[in-house]
Amino acid sequence: MRNPRTGLIPALLAALCAAPTAADDDWAFETQEPQSSWSAQRDLSLQLIRERESLFAPLGGGYADRSAAELRLDLQLRCNIEACDGTRAVLKPRLALDHDDRPEAMTDPQPDWLAEGYLLRDLEGGARIGAGKRLVGWGPSLLYSPTNRLFPDNGALTPRRDIPGKPMIFAATDIAGRGRLNLLLADPRLDDVAGIDTGGTFGLARTEWNWVEGQITTLGAVTGGGGGFRPYFGGYFQHGLGEAWTLGFEAAVSRGYARRDGGTQPLAQNRAHWRWDGLVNLRYGASSGAEIGLELVYNGYAQNDSEIRNPLIAAFPSAGRGPSRNRPLHPYAQSRYALLQTTWPKLFGDRRWNLTARLLQGLDSASTSSFAELSYSPGDATTLYMGLSHSRAGEALSMTQPVTRSAYLALDVFF
Repeated sequence: MRNPRTGLIPALLAALCAAPTAADDDWAFETQEPQSSWSAQRDLSLQLIRERESLFAPLGGGYADRSAAELRLDLQLRCNIEACDGTRAVLKPRLALDHDDRPEAMTDPQPDWLAEGYLLRDLEGGARIGAGKRLVGWGPSLLYSPTNRLFPDNGALTPRRDIPGKPMIFAATDIAGRGRLNLLLADPRLDDVAGIDTGGTFGLARTEWNWVEGQITTLGAVTGGGGGFRPYFGGYFQHGLGEAWTLGFEAAVSRGYARRDGGTQPLAQNRAHWRWDGLVNLRYGASSGAEIGLELVYNGYAQNDSEIRNPLIAAFPSAGRGPSRNRPLHPYAQSRYALLQTTWPKLFGDRRWNLTARLLQGLDSASTSSFAELSYSPGDATTLYMGLSHSRAGEALSMTQPVTRSAYLALDVFF
């Protein structure tokens, strides 16, 4: 059983909360003279959440509860004087108090005290450089990005929790008018896993081109590796089909997923064979803002039968249910999945009601995971959430679903 914990934030947090803020307009940096040296925009909120999860037998069965309160500050500072013109600072500190009686073997949802914190500077010609703890993402995927092994989960699996950034230095510049080149070196912050070499630095280069004439089209290419991961390369594509439909594709290839250290029997996904993972999706967006999408996922790094039966291996990746966190393991256990997902930002024709729902279906063996979240905002300063999930798998895949059912109630208060 975990003990209650409190995340401690330095006195800097108090100073940040007292920093000058922009006007009511979002990110309103352009102000009338006289102008201060720095302008700022902050968003401060408090989240209260109560969760209950039903665990499978290897984790003791029964129910596990978690209660948490988290104070979140999102602060952006921008320099307005010539000496540092084009410089911005982004800080997202968190103060959390929780009580969690889930088993120690389960993924820890405790947030980092600093979700993100980085400096960036815009240079002439569209170039940008920066350094710090940052979260980055791209591509058309609905749930999992094959080309982004630094942050494979896009946050949709855990909508009430942050995905913390990772320390990195980064740079970007425009190329050939329509394109942009992005480079980064990062500490992947991987947990130690037996048989895998998790040390070193992760590097990535990504180029993206966009066409906005007629139907919007995006084309990207990615290569990366290091810091526990084998070198890989991949790409993504997104194209508008008329005014409402969008087609997307994303895939990556590597000779094994993570680097072996030779200490134990290698996982199937890390053997030195060429493998790939990818997805194709089709989305429909209504004029009301509602969207429904169907996505087919292929995982060439699937676990073999003995690994799927081992709870020390099978329960760590998300298997389509929870975030993969910082383990160098592919987030899907099976080879083929189908995802049906929908969002309704104006349920009942009222912007105060929102609904998100998804159904993830295994196509190789019987396995289903469903999730729904309903939210209601009685006013601009508060939002209530209710989330439910249910997972079902046959005996052969039972180890990949450590949580069979879960529910939560959450309240966000904005200051």
